[in-house]
Amino acid sequence: MALYPLHKYFVFNREMRPVQLFIPSENEGGIYEVLRVSQGVPLFLEDHLDRFFQSAKIAGENILFSTQQIETLLNELIQKNNVFNGNVLLSCKENLKAFFIPHVYPSDEQYKTGVTCGLLEAERNNPNAKLFQTTVRMQANKMLEEKGFYEVLLVNHTGNITEGSRSNVFFINGNKLVTPPAKQVLPGITRLKTIQLALDSGLTVSEKDIPIKNLTSFSAAFLTGTSPKILPVKQVEKVLFNPQNEIVRALMQKYDSFTERYIQAKRVG
Repeated sequence: MALYPLHKYFVFNREMRPVQLFIPSENEGGIYEVLRVSQGVPLFLEDHLDRFFQSAKIAGENILFSTQQIETLLNELIQKNNVFNGNVLLSCKENLKAFFIPHVYPSDEQYKTGVTCGLLEAERNNPNAKLFQTTVRMQANKMLEEKGFYEVLLVNHTGNITEGSRSNVFFINGNKLVTPPAKQVLPGITRLKTIQLALDSGLTVSEKDIPIKNLTSFSAAFLTGTSPKILPVKQVEKVLFNPQNEIVRALMQKYDSFTERYIQAKRVG
């Protein structure tokens, strides 16, 4: 699945090149990260780069750049394109590339009323590594297009929900957050920040298997991810949830405030 850059320039190894020189390539098996840029700041860049190098280790890739070099290149990409909000793809298979990609953020209405999700029987290889895996992505995209879901949740061979095709998922029972075990999912950066915020708020967070047959035992659910941030779910297949759940709403506000503090600290720094 070839991806093309937006705007005028992209990173190719140590160079900033005009997009006219971009040559699309098959990315299957390559490692990648998608970073959200807000007010010119790559959000939680340190966490993304840590995961980037961890993915490389799992995949047996050798990244010939330091975290500082990559950070410098990303900041140059933002400044050179004069684009201060959007999503950037950082990838490496044979060469290091970084460029702005199309993004779709949830609407105000979706944050207010929640989104619908489907279920897809599929599993990622090396779920802890962020790798281009075309088969699962194509299956998910087909289902999203045909059914009109916002997201599809992956179900493994034992009948447990693991993660969204492009997000992590949490369920709520009382004042307890339940999410699939980290070893079964891509450890999302927003997932990590959400767990931290929940624990700081005195909530209980449990990582355990979530059989699809047990969905009706939860009162609320939400997705986390780079683009959706924290997004309420109103329905998974035929199971309904409360998108106005107080815990979900409080975490949404806390995450937005946390993000704004991060941006301001980076801009001052």
